[in-house]
Amino acid sequence: MRRYVAAIAVVSSLLAGCAISFSGQEGESPPRFSIDPPPVNRALADLTKSAKGKVLLHHVDEQGRTDRWTTKLKMRASFRLEVDCVGASGTIIVRVGKTQLPHQCSIEPGGVRVSMIPDDAAVRSVKVEAPEGAKWAILIWQLPQS
Repeated sequence: MRRYVAAIAVVSSLLAGCAISFSGQEGESPPRFSIDPPPVNRALADLTKSAKGKVLLHHVDEQGRTDRWTTKLKMRASFRLEVDCVGASGTIIVRVGKTQLPHQCSIEPGGVRVSMIPDDAAVRSVKVEAPEGAKWAILIWQLPQS
């Protein structure tokens, strides 16, 4: 029993030594660490400038009112997706069918080429999940047939 009490005393003293105190003025909060960049309040990029094929979908929410949006689109399996998101921290997620394409908000616009097999045209679901209050735009364009 004495060993048990001694072990508890040792562990308690070790835990007390691990306490962290922040010095500073009263009411000052401890430093916060964030992975997301701070929100950027620039205008949304004109994504249509990068399209070099047939534009299939161009949707813009300049007011930041929609954080979930869905549509259906007839498209081939090879396409290019451009996305921009400003005014919020976090990640905008675009889902085309079962493919999930995340993009970090408040950084520069991004694009990705997507090729799924098979390459035949089909109706695909396009879903967007954006951080609350984010202004966002997506553009899906069909690559020229080779």
